[in-house]
Parts: sequence; structure tokens; C-alpha cells
Amino acid sequence: MEWLLFILLSLISFAIAFQDFKTRLISIWLLITFAALNFTGYLINHSIYQFLENTVFCLCYFLFSYLVLVLVFYVKTKRFEKLLNDKIGWGDVILFISIGCCIEPIYMIYFFTASFIIASAIHLLFFKSAKSIALAGFVVLCYLMFHFFYLHSLSTIQLLFN
Repeated sequence: MEWLLFILLSLISFAIAFQDFKTRLISIWLLITFAALNFTGYLINHSIYQFLENTVFCLCYFLFSYLVLVLVFYVKTKRFEKLLNDKIGWGDVILFISIGCCIEPIYMIYFFTASFIIASAIHLLFFKSAKSIALAGFVVLCYLMFHFFYLHSLSTIQLLFN
């Protein structure tokens, strides 16, 4: 069952990445489907309490990150910039929250830090002419790798002890 969910999640993730790389717009239906599959896969293996704990931490983490970004842009421009829709898309926000709710808090911090660094590095190396970073596309592909290795390591451990 978990592998079927992973395959469906992979297909949706590739569609999200393709849309983000091509047009910088992501279909809301892809985001809703991604979130539903991701939440279902997480809740199969974890308790609702852990999911709610992750959700609260995720929302606090991104609220803090948003406030830091507002402060950085205020210091830089000496006025309050409109970040949502201008600098960060709502598709990015929805995707980040749907991923963050399904990762334990410390791993979430590591994951998003690493995926933002990877996205920035790839953008600077290969897409210098593009004006914006396809952040959701890069992050969703990083999440697939994280999810695959996480599932693979759990499957291997379960096989060893059964």
C-alpha cells in the first residue's frame, strides 16, 4: 500500500515540478491531490497526534520564517514589501505546509534548509537567466528523494527484524 501511494505521489510530484519549471504556476488540484496522498501515507504509519504536533510546529516555523523575510525586506528597502504573490507564490506556501506536516520537526528544519540550498545552487549554476526560482519544483523533487530513502530504510529495517 505504501509503495502504491509513493508511486502516485511521485507522479503528482513530477507534474507539480513540470508545471513549476515551465510556467511558475501550479494547479490547485495537483496541490490538493499531493497533500491528500502525502497526509494519507503519513497517517498510515503515524498517529494523528504526531501529525497534529508536526502541523503546529510547521505552521510556527513558517510563520517565523515569514516574519524574518518581512524584516529582511524591510531593512533592505526601508518599506514593507508585499511578499505573498510577489516574491513567494501561494502554491509554494501550500506545498511547503503539506510537506512540513508529514516530517518530524527536526527533520523538517534540516529538509527545508537543505532543499532551499540545493534549489538555490542549481538555479545559480544552470538557470542564471531565469528571473525567479522554481522553488516548489525543486523542493517537491527533494521531498521525493527524502521520502524514497525514508521508506526504503524503514522497509529494510522491518525485513531485518521480521
